[in-house]
Amino acid sequence: MRGAFWTIGAYGASVGLRFGSNVLLSRLVVPEIFGIMLIINTLRNGIELISDVGIGQNIVHNPQGEAKSFRDTAWTIQILRGALLFSALFLAAAPLGQLYQLPASAIELSALALAIMGGASVSVYLLQRRLQFVRLNLFDLGVDFVGALLVIGLAFYSPTIWSLIAANILTAVFRTGMTYLLPEARNWLAWDRVHARQILSFGKWIYLSSLLAFLCASFDKLYLGQSIPLALLGIYGLARNVAELPAALFSRLGHSLVFPVIAAQQSQPRHEMRARLSPLRLKLLLVCAACLAFGIAFGDFAIRIIYDSRYHAAGWMLPVMLAGVWGAILCSMNEYALMGLGKPLYGAAGNLVKLLSLAIGIPVGLQMAGLSGAILVVALSDSLRYLPVLIGQRREQVSFLRQDLAVSLFMFTLLGLFTLLRAWAGYGTAFDGFLS
Repeated sequence: MRGAFWTIGAYGASVGLRFGSNVLLSRLVVPEIFGIMLIINTLRNGIELISDVGIGQNIVHNPQGEAKSFRDTAWTIQILRGALLFSALFLAAAPLGQLYQLPASAIELSALALAIMGGASVSVYLLQRRLQFVRLNLFDLGVDFVGALLVIGLAFYSPTIWSLIAANILTAVFRTGMTYLLPEARNWLAWDRVHARQILSFGKWIYLSSLLAFLCASFDKLYLGQSIPLALLGIYGLARNVAELPAALFSRLGHSLVFPVIAAQQSQPRHEMRARLSPLRLKLLLVCAACLAFGIAFGDFAIRIIYDSRYHAAGWMLPVMLAGVWGAILCSMNEYALMGLGKPLYGAAGNLVKLLSLAIGIPVGLQMAGLSGAILVVALSDSLRYLPVLIGQRREQVSFLRQDLAVSLFMFTLLGLFTLLRAWAGYGTAFDGFLS
């Protein structure tokens, strides 16, 4: 619980920083720049995830994760990967720029962050392995704070795409440097065949899961980037970023808390493991369900109050996106529990099902109902992703289906009550703009 509170508190502060910087950016730059950055960041994150072999997950999960030779081998693989990623994105910049009608030099410059982050120390993963939540969350919060200062400061000085890219690169430099101030941060180039084989063997499922997770998270952005104007894409991206905040919190909880705790107890009987995790899980989900129901019912008001009129269209998109996030929250908690048991296959299967639904549904939804149809498909996709994960949980005897159903019923009942109260007060519902 202490780890959960620290993670939630630090993430809340991080969300406040990112949200505040996002609001300030919306005053400084035009929606088209948001659209351009959405595509560039998606491409950069995509090429990073496409080659993910789970360096951090290996250090947390592997029994040899504390060994110096294991960490040095993992660091060597990370450096090589960073150099390859930089080269790949740099070479692909021209055709990608032509495809999305963006300056190729902007994509080339953003690729620098991949090479810089490849040189970071793996010491941060030791904090996660040792369940040192306070230090880990303070580290992440410090990086987010400096990143927010850089992006606002540079955008204020020059509200262009180049300032935002420069802020990303400087943030990567700061984060990489700070990892060497953590305990046991010194790494050396090394190659132990046994350790390398273990890392790449476990990493093949992480690679598949990360690849599918990227495609699931980015298919809509990359497809819509060619189908709708950049200004509308920027507004869609703003609504998408706000809607993803609850899912990102639970992904961080799963990665920082559930995954290392389960990994440390994977040899224990499954019923004992479930009994220990269930109360904590229930408390976190109940709090999230209440907050999410309120956000769905009244989130469009926040958009109109906080952002200027150029971004008000995000108000009708946000409620449906937030409703769909509930499925993503449940999936994140369940997938990291399975990963702690060394079973990332089921998460990969869930992402494959989600990807297929997006690849088929978004073009059809866009053609039949415009952007509203595409948003509805995105919102429903995580419900389909839940099914393969549930199968994995039942096979591994760590299923929380009854708890998930009960909390889901609570969330949607609360949403119905909030919606009725709003309608009775004469303010309509949050879904009026979507349905019109």
